[in-house]
Amino acid sequence: MPEPSVSSRLLREEVNAAMRVTVTGKHIDRSAALRQHVEASLGAMLGKYFKTAIEAHVVFSKEAHLCRAEVSFHIGHRIGANASAAALDSFAAFDAAAERLAKQMRRSKRRLHKHHAQARQAFEPGESAAEPEEEPTLDGEIGIDLPTPRVRHREI
Repeated sequence: MPEPSVSSRLLREEVNAAMRVTVTGKHIDRSAALRQHVEASLGAMLGKYFKTAIEAHVVFSKEAHLCRAEVSFHIGHRIGANASAAALDSFAAFDAAAERLAKQMRRSKRRLHKHHAQARQAFEPGESAAEPEEEPTLDGEIGIDLPTPRVRHREI
């Protein structure tokens, strides 16, 4: 696997330093390798879509013969994402949940871009979507001769 560039490594370390990551295990042992995998994956995903996050929670639990991973992000004001997945081992469960989380973040980012693009279009000067047509005047263009209106003024 190729070594990541220095700038992407620094970006990932910056994101990881700013984000509070909590890894919890219910009826399951969490290893240092699992925590490193979680931090690296979340840092790369977050660096790709939003650059900053407040906190991330990852909960691993054992259900029968499956391991379940639940991932939740709090990115900013009213921006958050939750995903969960189950697999035979913890790493596979987390990877599946992270994929779902990435999909949610991609859609959320697309909605933000679309919303801001529409707002920008509405306020750009010089470009108008459709100029309204002038309404015809009744007397000259249609061909109807209208009598001259008489106005009577009352003195009060």
